[in-house]
Amino acid sequence: MANGSARDKRGTFVRRSERETRFEEFVLARSPSLLRLCHLLTNDRGLAEDLLQTTLANCYRRWDQATSQGREEAYVRAAIVNTHISTVRRRRLQEILTLHLPETGQREPAGAVDDRDLLRRALAELAPRTRSAVVLRHYVGLTEQETAQTLGCSVGNIKRLSSRGLAQLRAAMDRQPPAPQATEAPRRAIQAAAR
Repeated sequence: MANGSARDKRGTFVRRSERETRFEEFVLARSPSLLRLCHLLTNDRGLAEDLLQTTLANCYRRWDQATSQGREEAYVRAAIVNTHISTVRRRRLQEILTLHLPETGQREPAGAVDDRDLLRRALAELAPRTRSAVVLRHYVGLTEQETAQTLGCSVGNIKRLSSRGLAQLRAAMDRQPPAPQATEAPRRAIQAAAR
């Protein structure tokens, strides 16, 4: 590789640019330490490898910019952190973890409408500030800190409002009669989700 050539899939020597050679040398030399950084960020070997691969592919496109200042490793480390943060943000919006598996059977659209109606009626019984805390925390998915900043109160107050709000929501849903044609299964699913 020192002569700037490599073999292609057929075994034929192919001339490579100096840029490609420098990038490959950097990757071979620094990958183990960069992978450790990725592993510390993700706490998962597979995700760490994906993060490193994605970051290196992005850095390759801008490798001249990274090498112009002689700070290749700092450039790649910053790119790793930025890529990780972006990935976590996207994943947070895509993934919603639950303790209960969703129902596997096909439900009619009317059942979903009935579920939403039942939940809306139960939410309507909550005080406005309590309803805001419950919706921001459990529907929008904000953290306690973000919810506190949004509502202009302390994190402890958000914990109290959420706890009381969920308890009131469960009680209200138990008291409310189901909407017309609502079945017991969707009602139980909503109650379980509110817990």
